Amino acid sequence: MKSPICILLAILGNVSAWDYTQDFDDAVTIGINAFDRYQTMIGGGCSGAFGVACQQFGSEGLSSVNQQKVTQILFDENIGALSILRNGIGSSPGTTILPECPATPAGPFNYVWDGNDNCQFELTKTALEYNPNLYIYADAWSAPGCMKTVGTENDGGYVCGVRGTNCTHDWRQAYADYLVQYVNYYKHNGASISLLGAWNEPDFNPITYESMLSDGFQAKDFLEVLYPTVKKAFPELEISCCDATGARQERNILYEIQKAGGEDLFDVATWHNYQSNPERPFNVINKANIMTEWADGSGPWNTTWDMTGQLAEGLQWGLYMHNAFANSDTSGYTHWWCAQQTDGDNALIRLNGDSYEISSRLWAFASYFRFSRPGSVRIAATSNVENVYVSAYENKNGTVAIPIINAAHYTYDAIINLAGVKASKISAYLTDNSHNVSLVDQFELRGNTLKVNLEPRAMKTLWLE
Repeated sequence: MKSPICILLAILGNVSAWDYTQDFDDAVTIGINAFDRYQTMIGGGCSGAFGVACQQFGSEGLSSVNQQKVTQILFDENIGALSILRNGIGSSPGTTILPECPATPAGPFNYVWDGNDNCQFELTKTALEYNPNLYIYADAWSAPGCMKTVGTENDGGYVCGVRGTNCTHDWRQAYADYLVQYVNYYKHNGASISLLGAWNEPDFNPITYESMLSDGFQAKDFLEVLYPTVKKAFPELEISCCDATGARQERNILYEIQKAGGEDLFDVATWHNYQSNPERPFNVINKANIMTEWADGSGPWNTTWDMTGQLAEGLQWGLYMHNAFANSDTSGYTHWWCAQQTDGDNALIRLNGDSYEISSRLWAFASYFRFSRPGSVRIAATSNVENVYVSAYENKNGTVAIPIINAAHYTYDAIINLAGVKASKISAYLTDNSHNVSLVDQFELRGNTLKVNLEPRAMKTLWLE
């Protein structure tokens, strides 16, 4: 704290009343313990759904050279380091693989593959060039309209055959087969889907685009058909449930699935961050959870790291991810769109004809996932100061990533105590208003304690080799 004399001099114009450097007796103490282990990480991601992938591949003027550059920036492990791609399984004319729906579930089902999938397959193939271990999440917003209570892919409704419906036919098996056929098309064209989902925001009923409702009991009714169908065709393919609008809404659905006896009929809990934030672990046992969609969507295009605390700034996204990973054992975090021709903040990269601009949100992802690679395990990390947020991850090769966010407006000196970490070399990467995951320091580790400087309103990732 500044003395009264310093404050008086500041008033007189001789010194600054507050220099935004640490002047406290309480140093930051951080503890890292590799013996306490939590969730396995999958990574960060984005989507090209609803035809937005076409913008990334030239529909608005982006040249072939810049198409490659934009995709590389997003998915190359040394740049944006995204490893999850969420594709929408379409059910509307022009996007569905079933242009003509039969009158009954007996068929015939004349599936059609156009080799493009609303430009999502082009995005998938190009992303795979930069990340061969890409985790592809194929997710349907709705079943084809003929399989639902409302007879259309829009306007909510339920898949016929689940409890509470009164349809002439049970379409659950037909919908399960439809989803498997989509996976087949990708597989036969060289792209293996990792995760398959049947719903998008089943607790929300928009009338202007594809949607389908479900509670947890109804989800169990469909999963009891989908799960064995998928596992028979693709034993390694995982099933998700259920992409609710928020963490709390997802917990409600999961609780109902458990009450209905369907806990073993899916593999990964998936949720969005629109309606509510992650605050505690999900009510599922031994299952990963992934935040599969979110963007602010209410503001203009924003490239800044930290200026006003606006929801789309990079620092805020670093904190969002920290809270999900540390509070809810979340394994993956997926932004809404990858790249879009837009003046809003729904994408990580803004396209404008043949030019592009990168948001700092992408550098928040990179601050985690350049260093915490898919398959890494979160290990225990603690901070004794409320506005210093720390998590830690051990990779398969024994390297350790320690992302630290200093949310204070002043610099901290931190002492980090390591337990169970074997490392000799440390590299420090800084992200703030002037740095984008920039290497700022390298030094040798001697013993099990190290000291680092934590810049204000910044994210510093320590890479221990």
